[in-house]
Amino acid sequence: DLEGRVVGFSGRIYNTKDSSKYVNSKESDVFKKGLLLYNYHRAKEECRKKKSVIIVEGFMDVIALYMVGIYNVVASMGTAITKEQAKLLKKLSTNIILCFDGDSAGNKATLACSKELNEIGIYPNVIRLPENLDPDEFIKKYGVDNFNNYIENPKSLLDYKIDEYKKETNFSDSEDV
Repeated sequence: DLEGRVVGFSGRIYNTKDSSKYVNSKESDVFKKGLLLYNYHRAKEECRKKKSVIIVEGFMDVIALYMVGIYNVVASMGTAITKEQAKLLKKLSTNIILCFDGDSAGNKATLACSKELNEIGIYPNVIRLPENLDPDEFIKKYGVDNFNNYIENPKSLLDYKIDEYKKETNFSDSEDV
């Protein structure tokens, strides 16, 4: 929970063709994913020091970032950010960097999370990693220095949205523009 007490369990599934990557405890009176952010209790002091918070999708990404010395990170645990989570994030910092997986689900999560944050007056910056990689995979493949370069140079939400819309537009067809 937000104080670091165990309220549920989550496991990562490897070496399977199943589309589901995680197995989580069922929701209960004490485990409500929409009210929690993974690693909040550990990250809050570092977020205040760094004056920023990085949001990732899953706990494995938080663990991977911790292993390379990046401590101002929390995870939504694969769910869309709720109003309650957005308010928790605002308590940590208004300088928020979204770093969801590089796949289409990560893009969808980026847009949904940014919408929720916009509603409370926060306009996050965005990191989109190449090759559909998540932060854990990116660091293993390209190293922490390359990841830190993304942290130091995130895109504004507006630039991110423009880039996404450009991908969907055929500029050689005036009807599509």
